[in-house]
Amino acid sequence: MKGKHKIEVRSGRVVFTIELERNITILRGDSATGKTTLVEMLQAYETYGRQSGVTVSCDKPCRVLSGVNWELQLNATHDSIVFVDEGSTFVSSLDFARAIQHSDNYYVLVTREDLSTLPYSVNAILELKKTTSRFKRTYNKAYPVYDSLTASNVQLEGVEKLLTEDANSGYQLFTKVGEKYGVACISAAGKDNIKQKIFPMKSEKVLVIADGAAFGPQMNDIYRLMQEDSAKFSLYLPESMEWLLLKADLLGQPDILEILEHPADFIESSEFFSWERFFTNLLEQRTKDVPYMRYDKAKLPEFYLQEENLEKIIAEMG
Repeated sequence: MKGKHKIEVRSGRVVFTIELERNITILRGDSATGKTTLVEMLQAYETYGRQSGVTVSCDKPCRVLSGVNWELQLNATHDSIVFVDEGSTFVSSLDFARAIQHSDNYYVLVTREDLSTLPYSVNAILELKKTTSRFKRTYNKAYPVYDSLTASNVQLEGVEKLLTEDANSGYQLFTKVGEKYGVACISAAGKDNIKQKIFPMKSEKVLVIADGAAFGPQMNDIYRLMQEDSAKFSLYLPESMEWLLLKADLLGQPDILEILEHPADFIESSEFFSWERFFTNLLEQRTKDVPYMRYDKAKLPEFYLQEENLEKIIAEMG
């Protein structure tokens, strides 16, 4: 499955609206915001159809996955939007992660857990909020939780350190960027290490750089640190470093920018478990026949570190 999909679920007194563009979406919300009600309505519609008093509007079938036989249910479900309610413990298991890795479904996981087994985006963590109440009907819509933290407009002036999740090509790139501003770049050697690396530096002006397309499981902890009174660090969460290189238009291939404008239309969920993998594959494919541009995650070719290209990358960050 690929593309954007809008789901509207309604009964006599309540309406839920969710818009999806990625294969994995995390749905959160405080108690009494309707998360469980939404799943129950979908389950009722799946079982009884319109006799349930529920209507579901979507261009794809919506299914609810639950119980000990979830694997059998999943094996029989294709090209659908699959909801999993809170309390389904299998959602945090490696078995579930493996089962959905090459799936042609989209998944909406209702959970407050940080699911370290899944590479979901910071932008795919949504929260149900009541929008309006009129005619005795309540309208609820899902909004990105961290929308304000994932915008660009990075200010490198005044930054004291750069902390990047990558220890290879990304570290090479941001070391060069840091040199232009007299700023040291430190590698966390993996996104799971960022919290422990940033904790002793949280009162410094550190810019944390991570791949937003797969940083969702770590975001909750980092956000808590940002809320502390002494915290001064900031975040830069592009989809991935490969996305940044593509967005900076270094290759001179106009259709790449068109893809980046509407990536959901090009990313098939059964082929790419995360958008980060898609952008890596796109950059590798588009540079494989040009030796001086050929992208390598382990070692970044000098082409990307040339002064003219660094300026384009920095401009894109801002």
